[in-house]
Amino acid sequence: MKRCLQIQIAVSSLLCMFLLEMQIRTGILSPVKSGIIISTLMISLILLQLRDKSEYFFNASQIVNVLFLPYDLEMAYLAFFQLLFKFFPQATNLIGILRIVGFAFVLVPVTVVSYGKLRYWLSRLINIEMVVFTFLIFDDYPLISPNSFLRNFEYSGLVCALSFIVFLYLVLKGWGLKLWISIRQKWTRVFTFTTVGLIAFGIWYDFFAAFIQIADNFSEAIWNWNFSLLNPNQSLFFPGNPSLVYLATLEAGIFEELERYAILVVLAGALKNKKFRAQGMVLISALIFSLSHYPNMISEHKDFVTTSYQVMDVFAIGCLLAIIYLYTGKLWLAMIVHGVWDFLVFAMIPATMDIASFLDLYVPSGILVPVVINAVGIPIIIFMLSGKRLSHIEKNIYTLLKPTKSVMVVNKIVPQN
Repeated sequence: MKRCLQIQIAVSSLLCMFLLEMQIRTGILSPVKSGIIISTLMISLILLQLRDKSEYFFNASQIVNVLFLPYDLEMAYLAFFQLLFKFFPQATNLIGILRIVGFAFVLVPVTVVSYGKLRYWLSRLINIEMVVFTFLIFDDYPLISPNSFLRNFEYSGLVCALSFIVFLYLVLKGWGLKLWISIRQKWTRVFTFTTVGLIAFGIWYDFFAAFIQIADNFSEAIWNWNFSLLNPNQSLFFPGNPSLVYLATLEAGIFEELERYAILVVLAGALKNKKFRAQGMVLISALIFSLSHYPNMISEHKDFVTTSYQVMDVFAIGCLLAIIYLYTGKLWLAMIVHGVWDFLVFAMIPATMDIASFLDLYVPSGILVPVVINAVGIPIIIFMLSGKRLSHIEKNIYTLLKPTKSVMVVNKIVPQN
């Protein structure tokens, strides 16, 4: 795989040099950006050649690879397909399909060579979040295609979600771990009852958190929801594009829950042997999830105060989603609950922008809405993180860090220090 990465870096460098020399405007790589990418790619290529010479070169190669290669390789990849669109406009649909499929494998070599070799849990957490950020740049360079489904598929972020599945599987394999989409459970009466109740509350909580922000009274927030304010055909976020509402909902459930899974695994390792490991995993993962909404200040053109309220809104649901997976062992259940939340947000019609919550009558600043949303969720969170439910969660956490069979065999042959 090291040889594959070297070839990929060399080809990407040559492509950037070609663009720089011919001054072809792709709309992606400016001369300055091309020069920076070429420089970091060449440094990475040199360090890869020296990687096995000493620990110093190995560490230097690791740093350069994880800091620069994801962005560099993705930008070169997008630039290549912009060239194809430019020279073969009659084949945009075929090129678009190839671009979507191929993007999932762009980071495979660097993932195996470098990300799978990261040793420390903190560096693993930081670099996973950096990869998530680099995936998001794909959304800024939309597909040039007359096919609306292909455009919507890309714009929704599903391309990044599918790519992250490949990345996460390989990086966990490199760490000697498995991607546990579903952990086998013993469906006792108590476990079944608790799971059904937890999922039912999670879905109800989605509706409660969405409608309390536009409700005239408590009944409209708790159960008497005004569904006339939901219409994918008149979406506030994707006007006149209902298919994008559904695709974006699917993307949020898949991508963000896979990211949460990665965070939980890293926290499980970092907090190993700590007394309150499960509680720490839930709270820290929810905090990271909440803070990740601050970039909405740019993407959704919101001010700091409004975005801060949104950050507060999602803290309890972040805790709840982590608990759903850690207790049930079913990542797809967390994806469903998360998807319902985002669908309700994406399906809101523009008229909701002019509707204020009845809670604003008591505290005009709007701070009371996120406070109440969290206050309703916290008792369930505390309940799930106590008693036999906590013991069950801890068993599933143990499974997350269970080494694969191949790693266990290696450990028997080559003792670890």
